[in-house]
Amino acid sequence: MAQAQAAQIEYTIYTFDMPKPNQKGENSWKKHATLDDMTKAMTEAESLHETKKFHKIEVKKKFFDQKANRAVDMTLKTFETAPKKDYTIAIAGVLAILGGGAAFAACFFLTQAGG
Repeated sequence: MAQAQAAQIEYTIYTFDMPKPNQKGENSWKKHATLDDMTKAMTEAESLHETKKFHKIEVKKKFFDQKANRAVDMTLKTFETAPKKDYTIAIAGVLAILGGGAAFAACFFLTQAGG
């Protein structure tokens, strides 16, 4: 009987694509695989997460609860990767401030030396 119940359990891996820069919406969950072994599902999800190709990866467990007479779908684990941030503007701002400070210092010391 335990094998019959175990055979009804499935583990599904869903992926959510990494958004492209300046992209809004239009991303959706995609079913990657359905397995009958939780360990294999978790290992597959973790290897997908390590590729950094997906924003989120979820492993869901689905089974039929005979007592409640309904299908149960529960999230076991979610892997999430934060999108890379673009620091170009911040770096340019810092360089501009440092350049301005250097120019001010050079002008200040040059006018002091000449006077």
